Amino acid sequence: MYKFVAIDIDGTLLRSNGELSEKNKNIIKRVIDNGVRVVLTSGRATGSVKNIAKQLNVDRYMICDNGASIYDIKENQIVTAKYIDKDTVLHIVDTCIQNNIYYMVFTTKEIIVKDLKHMALAFYKKRHNLNNEISGSSEIKYAGKDYIEQVKEPFIRIVVCDQDRPVYNSIVNRLKKYDSIELMAPPHISNKLINDGEKNILISYSYAELLPKNVNKWSAIETLIHQFHIKPNEVIAIRR
Repeated sequence: MYKFVAIDIDGTLLRSNGELSEKNKNIIKRVIDNGVRVVLTSGRATGSVKNIAKQLNVDRYMICDNGASIYDIKENQIVTAKYIDKDTVLHIVDTCIQNNIYYMVFTTKEIIVKDLKHMALAFYKKRHNLNNEISGSSEIKYAGKDYIEQVKEPFIRIVVCDQDRPVYNSIVNRLKKYDSIELMAPPHISNKLINDGEKNILISYSYAELLPKNVNKWSAIETLIHQFHIKPNEVIAIRR
């Protein structure tokens, strides 16, 4: 019998418009009523995942930031996480600034960007299903490298994105040299139609996520099932 169900959020649990269907709510409720742990696993920041977890009354733990952090809803805190050291973050930000690459630096409390522009804003809203600039405990902070140098909170991941594919590819290849980080996956191309006042703007941009070394959702799942004394063959992971 399965004892642990890990469910991805975007493109799996949620509809394409970001809504949670009543059908999925009812199915998850029945699974929980049968004594199975249901844990949300996502690339989203903790505040955004927590909003969905509370609607479903799932397990107290959530896997966020593509496995970089595990959050305890009951205690309202991160219980385990892996971070990127500040020197590496500053070097990456320097590289982005020098080459006009857009970046988002995620700490445990905020998301730091110097200029969102249309492409970064569309990416962020898609991942966090936002109509405003607040997502739980994660707030967008418009600031540059000087601010990052003063930040006390740990750095959990970085997103880089740009419309110029050749330049972008060159920068991403340079970022691979850092031993303490790795690309979550090969760079993606995203096409978005976003509203800007009275008109819609079609944008196309490339993006990639940089995470601490050896971080992924499965490693976070292994941490939890070890804590619960659950065997790997008693786990179901759902992702479309």
